[in-house]
Formats: sequence, C-alpha cells, structure tokens
Amino acid sequence: MKYLFLCISIFFFQISFTQTDSVLVYGQNLIDQNKLDTAIIYYKKHLLSPSSQKQQVHLLFGLADAYKLKLDYTNANENYSKSFITISKIKDKQLEFLYYVKKAEFFRKRAMHLDAVKELDKALVILKNTPINDLYLSKYYNRKAALFTEHYQLNDSTLYYSNKSLVLAKKTNDNDAVFYSLLEISGVYERKKDYKTSLKYLDEIIAFAKSNNMKQQEADAYISYVMVLARSNQLEKALKASLYAADFSKKNKFLYNEIIFNQNIQNLYFRLNNIEKAYEYLKQRLELTTKYDEIKKEELLFNLETQYKLADKESQIKINNLEIINQKKALASNKVNLYIALVLFVFSIVVAVLIAYFLKRSKKSNKQLQILSSENEFLLSEANHRINNNLQLVVILITNQLKKASETEKIRLKNILIKVEAISTLHKHLYKNEDKQTIDIANYLKDVKTSFFDVFKENDITTNFDVNSLEIATDQAMYFGLLLTELLINSIKHAFKEQDYKVIDFTLRVNNGLLLFIYSDNGISLANKSIKPKLVDKICRQLEMDYNINTDNGFNFSMSKKINNE
Repeated sequence: MKYLFLCISIFFFQISFTQTDSVLVYGQNLIDQNKLDTAIIYYKKHLLSPSSQKQQVHLLFGLADAYKLKLDYTNANENYSKSFITISKIKDKQLEFLYYVKKAEFFRKRAMHLDAVKELDKALVILKNTPINDLYLSKYYNRKAALFTEHYQLNDSTLYYSNKSLVLAKKTNDNDAVFYSLLEISGVYERKKDYKTSLKYLDEIIAFAKSNNMKQQEADAYISYVMVLARSNQLEKALKASLYAADFSKKNKFLYNEIIFNQNIQNLYFRLNNIEKAYEYLKQRLELTTKYDEIKKEELLFNLETQYKLADKESQIKINNLEIINQKKALASNKVNLYIALVLFVFSIVVAVLIAYFLKRSKKSNKQLQILSSENEFLLSEANHRINNNLQLVVILITNQLKKASETEKIRLKNILIKVEAISTLHKHLYKNEDKQTIDIANYLKDVKTSFFDVFKENDITTNFDVNSLEIATDQAMYFGLLLTELLINSIKHAFKEQDYKVIDFTLRVNNGLLLFIYSDNGISLANKSIKPKLVDKICRQLEMDYNINTDNGFNFSMSKKINNE
C-alpha cells in the first residue's frame, strides 16, 4: 500500500510539474540555445520569488547548470550546495536523487570520475528504496552510460544504459536526454569502427537537434559527425559538412565550435593535398583563437572592474561616515580646537597642493610608460603570432613530406613532428601565461598527451595520467615535455607485441619537497632486457635528474628531483 501511494504521488508530480512550470521550461530553452548569460540573469530573477520550495530547487539546478557550462565551477558548486540545503528541509527523495545525478555530471565534466561514481552510488541507494520518476531515471542512466565510456571504457555497458535512458527520455519527452543518449550510442559504434552505423545515428541526432531548435547540441553533433567521416576516409563529405558547420557556428556565435571546425577544415584540406587552402584556414583558426582569448580576457577585466567599483563604493561610504563624525566634533569643539582645526586645514591644503603637483608629474610619466607598454605588448603579440604561424607551417611541411617518404623516413619524420608539436604546445602555454618565466606543468603535459590522442586510439592503448599542478621554469618544462614525448613514442613503437590490453601510466607529483616523475607501460617485448635510451639519458642530464629503468614487469621509468617551492 505504501509503494502504491508513492507511485500515485510520482504520477501526479510528473503531470503537474511538466504541464504547469513554464518558468523552468523557458530557462532550459535558454541553456539549450547557449544563451548562458541570459539564463543566469533569468534564473536569478525568478529565485527572488519562487512559487514553491520545489521550484526553488529546480531554479538553483538551472543556475548551477548554466555556470557549469560557462566553466565557472565555483559558482556552480555553490548553487548546487544551496539546492541541497532546501532539499534537506523538504525531505524530497526525488529531488535528492536528481541532485546526486547532477553532481555526478558536475564531477564528470571536470574529469573527476571517481567522485562522479560516488555520487551515482548515492543515487543508487535511493533508487533501491524509492520508486523514481522516469524523467530523473532517464538522466541517471544517461550519466551512467557516459561514465562507462570515459572511466570504465566498456562499450557494451555504455550501449546498455544509453538504450535504457533513450526509452525513458522518449517516454517523458526529455529532448536533452534523447540527444545525449543517441550521441553515446553513436560513439560506441564509432569506437567499434562500425562507421556506417555510427553515421546513421549521427544523421538522426542532427535531424533531431534541428527539429527541436537545439542549436548548441546541433553544433556539438557535427563535431562527432565530421570526425567519423574523416576516420572512414570520406574526406570530401567531411569537408562539406565542416564548411557548413563552421558557417552554422559563426551565424549562431558559437565561437568555440567555429574554432574546432576551422581546425577540421584545415586538416581535411591538408589530407586532400590542398596546402594553400590548409594554410588559409590555419590563419583563420589562429585569428579566431586570438579572438576567443580576448573575449575571455574582457570577461575577466569586466569582473575585476565590477569588484573594484563595489569596493570603491564601500570605501566612499566609510569616508563619508567619518566626515560626518568629524563635522559633529568640529561643531562641538571650543574656540581653541577651532584654531587648531584651521591650522590643520591650512596645513592639509599645502600638503594637498604638493601631492597634486607630484601626482600630476607622476600621471604624465605613467602615461608615457603606458604608451611604451602598449607598443611593447603589440610587438610581443605580433612576434608570438609569427612564431606560432611558423611552427604550424613547419608541422604542415613535415606532414606533407610524410606522404612522399619511405617507411623508414616516415618513422623519423613522425618523431620530429611530435617533438615540434611538443615545443609548439609549450609556446602556446607561454604565450597565454602572464608570467613568461614559469609555466603550469600539469596543463602543458596534459596538452602533450592530447597530441597523441589519435595514435592511442589507433593502437587501442589505454592511458592513465595523474599530474599535479606545479609552476616550474619554462626551459625545464620544455625538457619535461620532450622527455614525456620520447617515452610515449618508445612505448608505441617498441613496447607492445601482439597484446590485447595495452596501458600506459604516468604520474608527476610533489612529495615532501621532491618532484617525482614516474612512467610505465605493460609491454612485454622489452621484458628483462637492460636498456638505456640515448635521448632519454641526454634529457635527464639536462634536467640534472637521476633516473632508474626497470623491465622486470613491463617498462618502468622513474626519476626524482629536489625542488624549491619558495
């Protein structure tokens, strides 16, 4: 009887909620159309007077989701926490279940997969004891499928949970869940290299996004669509789709998507031996990337300016209050105090005049310095653009030579190409970093790993990277990047011999003042052999770091160095 009552309650909740709450529907539409700033203003406005505590929870969810998509994780987490406080007050198990699902997605988006798994486990505890409505259950299965793709890497489980989510999403008319369930299914077939089936699903996904005016989702779907076409060697069709998608992204002001499609167009023209067009789109991509970076800088400056104005107003209020107090004291003071005040006033005027004089001179000097600084920044920016363009041109020229080279020369050229790309990645980080003397080694090495993504996929190699954030000198960062690049190349070329399961592990962390660099693979071809790679040895000498190589159980490389954190 108890469960019957719960089921009836859930049924009426779904009907009333989906039919009446147009406020939440409109907010979700803003997010679907990528109007995130408008969505944030909209949710904040309605949070001032929500119609109920349940609506308040959903408004906080929407606000957190919008911040999450803007990569503002601090504000996103803050609003998720506020929603949980309200959920705890009203003791609503349905909303608590949805909260854990949303937190799982919050952690998954940040690649914190273990935390995401813990949140879904909390949701599972509720699911075992409470009937959950189909709308929330669909989102739960959808996020579970995403974790099986990214964390567990089990295609069959991804397919199983995606299909479960898809059935419930269609039943509840949850377009967002329908879209991402189909996208997960398409990804499974793409990883199985069943490109025909994957493209069939992607055609359906794009048509679905168009019919439901899901513009951001449509642009995202085209990224996968172009990738599958390129991998199945349908280059002309991939190029046509990329050109359309780039124009679509430009019209809808999806700058990030436009950058990705311009990069795809550049690569496709190159593969089609149209070097002139490839270079043309390379320049366009660099211009768009610069524009994207400038927007991010403007947003940061706007936020800082707002904070400064607020602090300035608070200071002004304090000054005004002090002036009022001083005026009251002056009125109540006797004749002697009045003379003293007059003397101080005259003295203040003299000091103020002197300060004004020196400030005027300082302002004039500062203005000249600003002009010189602006000129230097412009020259530095131009130099960086030229360096970046030249590095990209070198990459294109080397890759062009790969097509004409023999197999032996190809291996050498590929090694050179990967090392040039590692240096290019360092330059990109250095250019974006305000401090040109140091660089965050974690972000740099993760980008080095990303450049190997296609090679890992082609060779079915699983990677596990755990890199601590640490600011180190730029010249040392380059050697770390080259060292990691050389180790990855050696593993791909020499380590694995007819193995079904191939894995590479890499850890860079700081422990008790020691920088630990640990790299290993499970390759069997070098088992129990004594090796000393020449280039690895030279790089370690440059870094002034002792290292150790062990081949008893796969290839294991480790080294450590004392660092100064001051």
